[in-house]
Amino acid sequence: MELDDLRRQWQQPAPPGPALDAGQLSSWLARGSGGLVARMRRNTHWEQAFTALVMVGAAVLWASSTQLIYRFYAVVLLGLGLGMFYYYYRVLAVLGQMAAADGHLRGHLQRLSAGLRQLLRFNFRLTLAMGPLALFSLLGYAVGRELARPGGFRSGRVLVVGGVLLALGALLQLAVAHLTRRYLHQLYGRHLDRLDANLRELDEPGLGA
Repeated sequence: MELDDLRRQWQQPAPPGPALDAGQLSSWLARGSGGLVARMRRNTHWEQAFTALVMVGAAVLWASSTQLIYRFYAVVLLGLGLGMFYYYYRVLAVLGQMAAADGHLRGHLQRLSAGLRQLLRFNFRLTLAMGPLALFSLLGYAVGRELARPGGFRSGRVLVVGGVLLALGALLQLAVAHLTRRYLHQLYGRHLDRLDANLRELDEPGLGA
């Protein structure tokens, strides 16, 4: 059976073992993994479209606003959007490699799975880093307004505002971490888990007998 042949191919040592050709690997990924590559690629394209809309909104905000704080947020969003497009480029490149066997099946798929998970961790950490950045920018804006007041600087008010922002920021950070983890798992993680499960299945003796 084809699955038995794949299992034997998988269990062969990497250097001397013959690699699957691109057609065989593409066929296995399409049938054995339920089209996970196409699903993750489609999810990435949806993310690209959403990021493009956010960047358009940020450009409109920058052009229509005269306040420095809003222009600062617009610039941050534009820079983040450019960085995310590079991230999407890397994700699509890794997904594209899943259709081309460049070595032994074991090492090829393990490298791809590990590479995608590394990119997802980068996305997760970048998202979490946006929380403190927004918090400090809001605090800086509040301090700047106090310094510009004709009546003088109110340190007590700044401390209260800072404490409120810190408490809200901590709660929001926990919520963002939870939601981002679920979001990335829904779009990519569950498909990678399924791929890893299929790879472990190929390692099981007597499969398909």
